[in-house]
Amino acid sequence: VVMDSYDFVINALKGMTDAQMAETVKVFNRDMTREVGVMKAFEHQTHHRGQTTVYLRLKGVKPPNEKLF
Repeated sequence: VVMDSYDFVINALKGMTDAQMAETVKVFNRDMTREVGVMKAFEHQTHHRGQTTVYLRLKGVKPPNEKLF
């Protein structure tokens, strides 16, 4: 499911023009460009990936390799 969500976003981004990425949108009631919104979403998932990696290692489980692109 996670990989499907990554694929969904990657495919959506591939279809966007530079002008669309520069458009202002409202995210959590704040104005930002789509590009900034995507960067913030990527940073957020990276944060949680890091947290999950620690939990898995504490349980003796080797986390799967990171492969987004």
